[in-house]
Amino acid sequence: MRLFLFGISAFSYWLTVSVAPRESDKIGAGVFAKCEPSTAAIEHLCAWIPFLPLPVHVSTNAQNRKVPSDIVAHVMSFKLRGKVFCRVGNGLYAASPELCFVQLAQQLSFHELVRAGNVLCGCFFIRPDGTGTLGSRNSLTSKRRIEAFLKRNPGITGAKKARQALRWVVEGAASPPEAFLAMVLGLPFRRGGFQLEGAKVNQRIKPSREARTIAGRETLVPDLLFDDMRLAVEYDSTAEHAAAAQLTRDAQKRLALEADGYKVITVTAGQICRAGEMKHIAKQAYRRRGRRFRPQSAAFLKQQEMLFRMGWSLDRYLNLERREGSV
Repeated sequence: MRLFLFGISAFSYWLTVSVAPRESDKIGAGVFAKCEPSTAAIEHLCAWIPFLPLPVHVSTNAQNRKVPSDIVAHVMSFKLRGKVFCRVGNGLYAASPELCFVQLAQQLSFHELVRAGNVLCGCFFIRPDGTGTLGSRNSLTSKRRIEAFLKRNPGITGAKKARQALRWVVEGAASPPEAFLAMVLGLPFRRGGFQLEGAKVNQRIKPSREARTIAGRETLVPDLLFDDMRLAVEYDSTAEHAAAAQLTRDAQKRLALEADGYKVITVTAGQICRAGEMKHIAKQAYRRRGRRFRPQSAAFLKQQEMLFRMGWSLDRYLNLERREGSV
């Protein structure tokens, strides 16, 4: 019995993994020779990974085979090159993060695909323990590795859309709101973003001696950093920064950045979901860069509505209430 998680279901799995896949867990497409999306297989999967939303999306190499109602089977006939699957359990495999991203191009809108890429290239995971809290991890993949996968498999379905979205994917996001904030500020006008190029996400910088004294640490990590205009954008969520010690560290970081000549803009949980509020923030950045905010795209408003309707939440990819029978 073998089951291969496809696209959205593979992404749901990777969203909760606390460590990047080991090289010993990666395997080539030859293992795909036998796969059985049967009732027994799906029961085994739901016991092993109970937080996957139904229906479960799986890959199969058998056409016209009847499958259970809680499975969506995707026939995969393209001959993949490289180690494209990862073992995740007894008889269970998931599309590698790189293959997962390309498969998602077949299932998601452009905005959702970019957000998924930000997650796969990010450094956080969601704990599947019912709390929905975040943990830190090394990124599952990178833009360079996804690009390399596409070069090895240029004819795979979804490749064109994946390449288009990959251009706007950022690396290093430490939370879902950060992944979304990078999109809102960085996407081009024609995609509904504010077209503020050059953001670096969670890049460590070495401040001056004065700033180090203020911060009480040797390095600083702004959420989003625009080096060319000495601008740092910080996301501040009451839920994530409730502890007094953390509030103090955040205040020290802001003061240290300002001591080194950076303008610090704080984005709150209430602002990040409102296009009008984010427009005010974007205008501040444009003034800092010495440019006028002029979204010259007929698609801007419609695309921005779609972007903000999507939002930052990843709840649709997890069913944290289905936890009985986990192993």
